[in-house]
Order: sequence, then structure tokens, then C-alpha cells
Amino acid sequence: GESPKPEEKGEGEEATADDDDADFYEGSHLLLSTMSTDPEKAQRDTAVLLPALKFLWEVYRAVLDILKSNSKLERLYHGAAVAALRFCGEYKRRVEFRRLCDMMRMHLGNLSKFGGVGTVTFDAGRNNKVRGWEGWTADSIELHLQTRFAQLETASTLRLYTEGFRTVEDIYNILQISRTRRKLPGVIIPPPKAKIMAAYYEKLTNLFWVSENYLFHAFAWYKYYSLCKEYNRGMSDEMKTTQASAVLLATLCIPTTTSDNNKGTSKSLGRDAIQSTVEDDIAKEKMARMATLLGFHTREPSRDALLAEIRSRNIIEDVPDYLRDLYVILEDSTDPLDMVEKARPLLDTLRAESAASSSDEDAEDNTLGRYVEPLTNMLILKLIFNLSAAYHTISLDHVK
Repeated sequence: GESPKPEEKGEGEEATADDDDADFYEGSHLLLSTMSTDPEKAQRDTAVLLPALKFLWEVYRAVLDILKSNSKLERLYHGAAVAALRFCGEYKRRVEFRRLCDMMRMHLGNLSKFGGVGTVTFDAGRNNKVRGWEGWTADSIELHLQTRFAQLETASTLRLYTEGFRTVEDIYNILQISRTRRKLPGVIIPPPKAKIMAAYYEKLTNLFWVSENYLFHAFAWYKYYSLCKEYNRGMSDEMKTTQASAVLLATLCIPTTTSDNNKGTSKSLGRDAIQSTVEDDIAKEKMARMATLLGFHTREPSRDALLAEIRSRNIIEDVPDYLRDLYVILEDSTDPLDMVEKARPLLDTLRAESAASSSDEDAEDNTLGRYVEPLTNMLILKLIFNLSAAYHTISLDHVK
């Protein structure tokens, strides 16, 4: 008597999804009719374009559901998944993208739970949820990773950061499957190629940048640079300099914590101090979990930890001299009267160098020039902090 309940729930969810579709297409129709200067074009779009988009989404969903556990058509499944992700990104279909991620996450969960991850030989007839599945192979793992990388890129394009972080967890689960399979006797599955992992961290740099998570953006750059330097023997000196510069600048953009400054006043805050401590513990737990998912070398990532890694591995030796000078000003300079004057020409040089290496305005967003603004903010914060430490009172005119 309990079996119909999941089906009823699924039908309810599907009805909700259909209602969302109806609301969306009705809203699109109103938008087209009110914003378009060409009523005939708006009518054509309403009559032809929107139904075509809905039909195409339904096709993608049906194809993926049919191919979800068929090993012989596995490449076709992942090709359809990437095409569906591209469709969501190109037409800004955020609702469909979330549903697509949930659907593929369910498919991965079934393959992980019923697909014989921990067994040497797999009997496909044991469970109807993975009918047609012949077991996890190196190709299966690589295809799943590549599809999630495309999913991560689409999440960045649509600025759906929550889905991006959930995709990171999916990738971690796939890597765990690979690790479990490698421990089985007689199963020969190599670890994911360094090239694949480098592509993963490269996409993470973009996700964390657009979500303004400078700490993990810098750690992703560090992992990407380390993999490229270790495994890419054809890496040119120019590429090495650019990547090392990105690691340093991304690290310098990480905001400094103010916990040390509040130690002396925490006793007088009472209940607020307790609440703040609880919130800090929750934030640290989340950060430790994310660091584990991303495969970072520490469970407590911080600005100081990453700067220590940069110094210990001599990454700073690969960056241009003017960026080394900027690093010294931001990290070692304590004189508030001349630090801005010294840093301004260096930031101007960084901006000019980035503009010279960019062929157009769109490319500039992916160069080192994008770090100028957050570095300027860090410089201002350091200036104010140093002024507060050096002076009891100071006029605004003197600061200017």
C-alpha cells in the first residue's frame, strides 16, 4: 500500500514543473508584446520560437531519460547532456538548467548506488534502475567528468552559483568513484588525467571569480598553475609568467580577516560575541567542506596559507618585477604616506600590460587587468588600517 506514494509525489512535481513552464511562456509572451517595436515579429516569436524552445527542451529531457544507464550508448548520453547544457546557456533557460542538473544528479546517484562501484564484476540484471549498465570504466568516469565541467561552465554563464557549487560536489563524488574502483583487486582504472583536472580548476577560477569568492578563486588558480607546471612540459615562459602572476594577484585580492583586531573587544560584546563565534564556526565548517570537495591541500584555506605556499614554492620568482614590488607594498609596507604613491604607477602598468595583451574588450575580462579594481580596494583598506595605527586624529584633506 506504500508504493503509490512516490509516484503521486512525482506527478505533483511534474505538474508544478508544467505550471512553471506555463507561467514562463505566458510571461515571455507579455514581454515580447510590450517590449518589441515590431508587433508582427513578437507574434511570430510567440507562435513559433517559444513553442520550439519548449519542444526542444522536452526532446533533450526524453533522450537523456532513455539513455541514462545504457553503457553501449554512453557517449550519446553525454553528447546529448552537453548539447542540453549548451541550449540552456545560449537561450538563458535558468529553470530548465536547474531541472537538467537535478535529473543528471539523480542519474549519477542511481549509477553510484546500484551500478556496482565497489564490485569487480557487475550483474546488470539485478536492478531495473540501471538496466543496460555494464559497470564503471575509465571512459565512464572521464565522460561524467567532462559533462560536469560543461555543467560548471554553464552555471558560471548563467550566474547560478548554487548550482555551480552543487556541481563541484557532483565532481567530487565522481572522483570518489574513481578512487574506490582503483582500490579493487584486478580493476585497472588510472586516476583522472592531469589535463582533465587542470581543465576543471581552470573552470573553477571563472566560477569563483564571477561569484566574487576571491579565496577559492586564488586556490583554484594555484591548483591550476601547479598542475600545468608539473605536467605540461611544453609550457612556454610567457604562459608560466602569466599564470604565476594570476596566482599572486588573485591571492593579494583576498580580503584580510579582522578577527585579530576584535580580540580585545570580544569580552564586552556578550551575547553578540557568542553569536559571532557560532557564525564563524559555521563558516569555517563550510569552508573546510568546500576545501575537501575541491581537493585543496589544507582544510583551513586562508590568505596567509596561500601566500606561504607561494613563497615556499618560489612562484614569485616567475612574476614580473613590478608585480613583486606591488606584493612588497601590499604585504610589507607600513608607511601610509607613500604606499599609495608607490602602488599607483604599478597598478597603471598592470592595466596597460593587460590592455596590450588583449585583442578586444571581451578578452580583457580574462586577463590580469581584472585584478586592478579589487587590488585598489585592498590598497585603500590597508591605507586606512595603517593610518589608524599611526595617527590618533587625521584630517580628510591630508588623507586625500
